[in-house]
Amino acid sequence: MRMTLLRLLRSLAHMVLMLTCLCSFGACSTGIEGTKTIKMSREDKRLSRKTNEELLSERIISQPIADCHKGKRFLVADNKAALVYDVRRNGSSASSADSVAGEVLRLSGIASATTPGGGLVSVIELRNDDLVMTYNVGRTVANDTLFTASDMPMMIDLDMVQLADSLLRSRNVWTNSRLWYDATGAKLDGEKFRPVTILSVVPGDIYFPLKVNFRTADGAVASMLMNPSSRRPSGNESRTFPTLFLLDDPRVKYSSISEEFWDLICKGKVANGMTKTECRLALGAPSDVVSGHDWDSLLDVWKYSDGSYLQFQDGLLINFRNL
Repeated sequence: MRMTLLRLLRSLAHMVLMLTCLCSFGACSTGIEGTKTIKMSREDKRLSRKTNEELLSERIISQPIADCHKGKRFLVADNKAALVYDVRRNGSSASSADSVAGEVLRLSGIASATTPGGGLVSVIELRNDDLVMTYNVGRTVANDTLFTASDMPMMIDLDMVQLADSLLRSRNVWTNSRLWYDATGAKLDGEKFRPVTILSVVPGDIYFPLKVNFRTADGAVASMLMNPSSRRPSGNESRTFPTLFLLDDPRVKYSSISEEFWDLICKGKVANGMTKTECRLALGAPSDVVSGHDWDSLLDVWKYSDGSYLQFQDGLLINFRNL
């Protein structure tokens, strides 16, 4: 009995020694070699791939200011720029009320300045024949790839506008937003998922530097305001190309939806009998969802931040308030 126990202990010691040797040669270097590899499904891979709209949007981007060439053009978007920049006109200091909106300036240089604490900051100078505007960035931008020409306050990067125009002009696309504007800047009753032809991209405003002009199938002309892609992507970019336009006809994907409901969807409206998918296409995702059931039905209530709500029974809309 004692000999059997000794043999067992020797065998265990031999096994421990062998495992130790194997680990010393890298077989146990990570501790996860025996873990099963988790592979993405085809559907996961499809969803993780960037859309054609996202790939196109990534080309509409402003370059780092440190890489910008002298002479690069900027448009002053608002007179409030005089409150942010040091402004000199014809060699004399200008007041904060100086009219600078609409001026086209060129990058003349990026200099370094010393702060009272002994640190260094970058000072960007823009000028034309009679106007000089300088901007203290507050930090150095010599090797900063994230501070771009689009980050210049109240300035529109005209080279970026020209790039967007060259990429989008004459494209046949479908609208993905109802925020349309007329030539005077007044809001229109726009529609989603309508075919349009992009006519041009021109400078926008202080908030959205790009203005995309387009023509509808019935000849009406309208525009949407757009942001370029950001070098600081957060996944929640506001009013970039993919949120405004689609490159493929969405009607093909949703061919089973009736013409009556599709017309309502394009106008941002709903009607009783619509499915959740149809309502989501019309109004977007809800801000809150409450689910429950009665004796024999599933009940859901979708709430929206503007006060709209939808009530579903067994997946179909039965009551709503659409503001």
